[in-house]
Amino acid sequence: MNVQLAAFNSNNRLKMASTVRKMTVIVAMAALLNPLNSTMITVALLKIAFYYQISITQTSWLILGYFLMTAIGQPVMGKLADLYGPRRIFSAGLVFVALFSLLSVWAPSFGWLVALRILQSFSNTALFPAGMAMLQASAAAAGTNNGKIPVSATGMISFTNNITAALGPVIGGFLVYFIDWRSIFWINVPIVMLIMTLFRLWIPREQSSAAADRSVVSWRSQLDIPGILLFSSTLFGLMYFLQSMKNGPLWWMLIAAASLLVVLVGYELRRENPFINVRLLKSDLKLLMVYVQYVGTSFVYYCILYGLPLWLQQLCGYSAKDSGLILLPLLVSGIVATQVAVPIISRYTYRRSIVVGYMFLVLGTALLLLVTSDTGLIWLLAVLAILGIPNGLANVGWQTALFTLAKPGETGAASGLFLTFRSLGSILATNLIGAVFSGKATTGSLHEIAAVIFAVSLVMAAVSFSRKLV
Repeated sequence: MNVQLAAFNSNNRLKMASTVRKMTVIVAMAALLNPLNSTMITVALLKIAFYYQISITQTSWLILGYFLMTAIGQPVMGKLADLYGPRRIFSAGLVFVALFSLLSVWAPSFGWLVALRILQSFSNTALFPAGMAMLQASAAAAGTNNGKIPVSATGMISFTNNITAALGPVIGGFLVYFIDWRSIFWINVPIVMLIMTLFRLWIPREQSSAAADRSVVSWRSQLDIPGILLFSSTLFGLMYFLQSMKNGPLWWMLIAAASLLVVLVGYELRRENPFINVRLLKSDLKLLMVYVQYVGTSFVYYCILYGLPLWLQQLCGYSAKDSGLILLPLLVSGIVATQVAVPIISRYTYRRSIVVGYMFLVLGTALLLLVTSDTGLIWLLAVLAILGIPNGLANVGWQTALFTLAKPGETGAASGLFLTFRSLGSILATNLIGAVFSGKATTGSLHEIAAVIFAVSLVMAAVSFSRKLV
């Protein structure tokens, strides 16, 4: 009898471990939709501007609107996944991503395109936090890695994100060159269909939970509507101020955004179920630094992803396809670095991976200051290869740190907030590029961006050496 029981338990553990691996694949595939859609569009902006007869500066709303909604939607979806079950949130997100991507193809005006892209972004925000919550539950059920998400799973998801973010301009360049700019939207549909098929085949349905029976009153109290509105208003105020810097900064808007932030923090500290757990961030300095450092990392990375294609196309005369291909070393070195990061973290700690990653980031951004329109292509490719290394080492390190420090029951919310801070970095990067490249891109404007991201990289590298903060 004991032998049979042991065999049953062993088979059950193997089955659960298999579920964790399958769930990792599904979450990695779903998570790629956000970076794919955020970077693929960079090489299509000139075509979209020409089609709708608008300026290149106006097209930045396709990026700003996307990231603004990502920043707001990620914590909301993370909270909903924790409250009502991640499977239904994940499934709904997939359906609406496909729907709004398809509708974007027939957008009759630029305003409609921006609106549909914002809705696409909001749908996308469900996938990562809900997926990570399902993965956490699978890992806990399997009993692997003390019930936490395995480093190998984190590495694979980070690997997929890094590949897709770097490969986005390449894919977008080929789609725009061989088809047209609309293809960067409908390409989401077959990807979603594949994910949904694997999800239904591989992952068993969730058992009924108490979350399914929550009342509308509980829904309202748990979701913290005032906190969401305060957070959204703060972000909008900050974004509006940054946009105004091109023609003269509206300082009153910055003051308004700062005031709203103070009100938000005070309100969330008093609330039992806050939208953003300020008490937790206040009490756990290392977790707070995970989020803060990720803002800086995302800012630097998206400055490169958004700034270089515009510079290559406008000043150097490269096509959308070729400018995307030039970014390939960023992808390749990121892939290699991600594979190196997993054993480093497993053998030592996530901190070592982060420190080494930032050292390469400082080197790469310093070398970018030397790049001009006369720079040889081999030199530019080498600089991009160096810049891709921290995208693997540091990103895997920060994601491992997040899931190490976050409580298991708050994985969805923690994951959502993590991507919110990534979106903040992206919003800052988009505004900087919009301000610096307000006219035609020049080598001087590229160096302005390089100087800013070099300074940010230096600060982040210095912070990463502190054992109290990282």
